[in-house]
Amino acid sequence: MFLTFGLFIFALPGCLSASLASDTGPRLPGRQWSDEARQQAHIGEDVAFDFVLQGAKGQFVPPTDVADYCVAMIGSLRLESEPDQFGHFTFRHRFDGVQPGRTIDIRAAAYQQRGSRDFMKVGGQWLEADSPYSVADRKVAEDSIRITFYQSQVDLRIVRPPDDLDPETGVLRIRRADGSSTAVYVDRPGRRGFKIDGPGPDGYYHVTYAPSGQELNKTGTTDVDFTIYDLVGQRHTVSQTLDTP
Repeated sequence: MFLTFGLFIFALPGCLSASLASDTGPRLPGRQWSDEARQQAHIGEDVAFDFVLQGAKGQFVPPTDVADYCVAMIGSLRLESEPDQFGHFTFRHRFDGVQPGRTIDIRAAAYQQRGSRDFMKVGGQWLEADSPYSVADRKVAEDSIRITFYQSQVDLRIVRPPDDLDPETGVLRIRRADGSSTAVYVDRPGRRGFKIDGPGPDGYYHVTYAPSGQELNKTGTTDVDFTIYDLVGQRHTVSQTLDTP
């Protein structure tokens, strides 16, 4: 009886805290998640989030009989998640159309359902329960992180050879740590690609490209190679390492 009572006290919402983490950065080498209060993500990055309940000493607490669902607010966007088989609440969001330097707060809170849920999604919109008999769900614990967004830039120079370069032969290859890569070709109407200007007065061609977060490593650095041929078939290669914190 004493043991049962002790476990009940431990599960009270007032004894719980929460931890919200993301798979962007900064994070320690070999770690999947970062729970830093301030993080960075690339524009267009698909960010995964992980939310868990914790006890008084920071230990993981299963949400069974404690919390039924999690509400995540990404700015004004609302998402809901139920616990997975490991007792984690997970969600993800792709941050397209964000301006460089913008900061977004991501807040997550676990709730214990009492009666019907406070909100229901109808026709793609979240509607609040308006029944006078509805009891508000109990907020158990919450946490937040702040993400600042950046845009990396490929910026390469190639010296003009005796025979001019052929832009149509250019390939910009972005290499990721998992061995995968993305090939980017010259920009055309209906196809986003690199731009090449020149040669300029300094005798160099100038190659630029603004990659998406989906094309880069989430943390650390990302290697970029650019290969192009001149009009007589000679191959020219330059490379760059992008910071992707």
